[in-house]
This record gives sequence, C-alpha cells and structure tokens, in this order.
Amino acid sequence: MSDSSAAESIINEIIEIGRLMYDRFLTDAAGGNISVKSWDRIYLTPRYAGARYHWRLPADLINILDLQHNVLAGPTPISRESEMHLALFDAFPEAGSVIHAHAPNLMVFASAGRPMPPVMEYTQKFGTIGLTAPAASHTPQLAREVVAYMSAKREAFARSAQAVLLPGHGVVVMAHDLLEAYDTLERLERNARCLLLQANLPSSPAALP
Repeated sequence: MSDSSAAESIINEIIEIGRLMYDRFLTDAAGGNISVKSWDRIYLTPRYAGARYHWRLPADLINILDLQHNVLAGPTPISRESEMHLALFDAFPEAGSVIHAHAPNLMVFASAGRPMPPVMEYTQKFGTIGLTAPAASHTPQLAREVVAYMSAKREAFARSAQAVLLPGHGVVVMAHDLLEAYDTLERLERNARCLLLQANLPSSPAALP
C-alpha cells in the first residue's frame, strides 16, 4: 500500500469512528477528539468536530502532523486538546490511538469525581478506572496529569488499552490502535450504565415486578 493510500485509509477510519461515537452517544457536540499514530505521522480530528460538523467530517479537515508536532496538512489552529494526545504519543511510543470523549454515563462518574469499578466480565481487564488530579481543559497541566496517570499503568498497557476519567470533563482512552480504543470506550460506557442502573434496583429481588 502506498503512503497516500495508507493515509487515506487511516483518515477514513477516523471519520467512521467519529461518526459511530456520535451516533451511539459515546460523545457529544461539545467536544471529544480522536488521534492515530502510524509510523512517523499523527492524524488528529479538528477543532469543533462536534459543534460545527456533528462528527460528519470531510477528509481534508483531518490534521496530519509529524512526530515533532509540525502540522503537515489540515486546518490550523489544531484541536485545543491536541497537547494531551501528543504528550501521550511522546510518552508511549507503543501507543497507536487516543480517544477523548464525553460519554454520558462515564461523565456521571467524572462529574462526581468518583472512580468506576468494573462490574461486567468484559471490563474486568481494565480494572477500576480512576481520575486524574483536577486540571483545566485545553491546558498543559491537563496533558501532564493524563500522562502521569497513564505512566502508572504502563505495565497494564502492555496487555490492554487503558483509560482515565477527567474530573468534570470526560474520559481518555489510550490504545494500540483505533479499533481497540473505540471498543474500550464502548465497553466502559456500558459498564458505567450498568452501575448507574443497578442503583435503581430494589434491595430485594422479590420487590421486582
């Protein structure tokens, strides 16, 4: 596959995953970002992907950067959360994708400042999803806090994707490729929903209708 064909394939996959995230209520119009690292290039969704485009992104809006963070293609300025994505790729050369999302059930835990334990068999491998220290959106401090949290999960990252909640903000998933990142996000969002719905169950099964 030529370099141009490979880039086109990655961009199309990013566009499709962004559409799926929005359609399946894994993020909202207010924010979220997707990035992919492949060889010596980083691909990143643009600013206002949700607010202006409702995650129906034309291919020419996907930014392409080199590993020194120089913008090679796409609009500028780039995403305001790009520093967080780029910091993770710098700290984890083995990482291939990062998704930041505003998944509604995970946002409940993020807004409450509460870690999320795994309650589904298919989320056990991720363990409890913790929180970073508080940091404002779009700041170098947020990028540092996310890298610090993920650095403590480096050994676990060798086995599976890792995630962290951002207090009052959302969730970040770091994975080896984009499909793994998306799969992890959806699993964690379903886990969060199950936890929240469990709280509405009566204490006794006999009380169920």
